[in-house]
Amino acid sequence: MKFSTGHWKAAVAVAMLSLGLVSGAIVAKDINIKVLDRTGDKLFGKQLEYPATFDKVPKIQSTTPLSISFKAETTDADKPLRLDQAVVSFQHTTTGNEVTLPAKAVGKSGVFKMEMTRKLFRKHFDSAPGQYNVALVLGSYTEGRLLYKLGDVYMAEGSSKSQASVASPGYGPKEEIRHRFAESQRMPNVVVSLVFSCAVVVPLVALLVVWARLGVNVDNLQKEAAGSLAFLGLVAAYMSLAVAYWVGVKLFPTLAYALVLALPTFVTGRYALSKRIQKGI
Repeated sequence: MKFSTGHWKAAVAVAMLSLGLVSGAIVAKDINIKVLDRTGDKLFGKQLEYPATFDKVPKIQSTTPLSISFKAETTDADKPLRLDQAVVSFQHTTTGNEVTLPAKAVGKSGVFKMEMTRKLFRKHFDSAPGQYNVALVLGSYTEGRLLYKLGDVYMAEGSSKSQASVASPGYGPKEEIRHRFAESQRMPNVVVSLVFSCAVVVPLVALLVVWARLGVNVDNLQKEAAGSLAFLGLVAAYMSLAVAYWVGVKLFPTLAYALVLALPTFVTGRYALSKRIQKGI
């Protein structure tokens, strides 16, 4: 696996923050916590300045999204700071399970904002209701780190339907995939097929018998054998193609073969007839 420059920077930042190799110099200002209902009305709002916390425990539901915005600066210079890590941590007070949601930069003014959408709430909190400790976790591999505990929020329990839809992905053997193939078509009895084949051949036999009784003269074919034989051979090819289609060749291939035979059949038939006319046969 290859790592990009961004991956290496992130890894270095995490290592330095974990080992405390840089001094804390990050300041969070203008912290705004809002809980809105589905119509956009504010149910809870609080503005904080480090290190103050909010005392009231707001109740969060999937229909009342939570948003936290703040501005990150340095203690040395009052200017926007580029953070390599900016997340809001939610730690369950009973189980200790932690959920972290990213805070994204808003423009280039150093303002960051975390919005808990309905989808994120159902994914992380529907099946794990209760009280959570909320904290800002900020870090920069040049300026240090900041862990700022904001207060507590209460995540309401979701409906049973939504909890069932937010099942955590499991790892392990999957269920066997069973394919149901189309059942073979019921074919007619062999006797029926043979009777039908004989019924198809009977007209041709009857035609030959009638020709024999009428005394058909085939001697003239010898006077212009090339064109006549070629034409009759192509007619026989058409008949063979019809038999092949009846036996099992698909429609579109049959039409393609018929188009291939069409031009030489027309040419040889015209040639044979013109020669017979010229010779007065």
